Amino acid sequence: MEAQPDTDGNSFGLCDILVDQGESPLEACAHEEVRARVEQELKQVPEPYRTTVVLRDIEGLSYEEVAEVLQISLGTVKSRLIRGREALRKRLEGFVRELGQEAPEKGPSQEG
Repeated sequence: MEAQPDTDGNSFGLCDILVDQGESPLEACAHEEVRARVEQELKQVPEPYRTTVVLRDIEGLSYEEVAEVLQISLGTVKSRLIRGREALRKRLEGFVRELGQEAPEKGPSQEG
């Protein structure tokens, strides 16, 4: 089957149509494991740093919104965010090293 142009003139082959661009079950499991570990370690980050990190990095609030919610200055938000992220990073260092050791090495693809 030849590649057929779409309405915009782009050419797509059967492979482009049939390939699942979604996450594989293995990838989904790995992402869930990472999410759970980050959540577990975040719970160990001391307050008030944890709340600041959650509001900014997980809930997506702006710096100004975090300051308003916590009733603190913008400078304090930034300071707590730096300290909270650093505390989380330190807690996750070992886990990240483990993941690096478990990742399969990618070699040249073998066709046959």
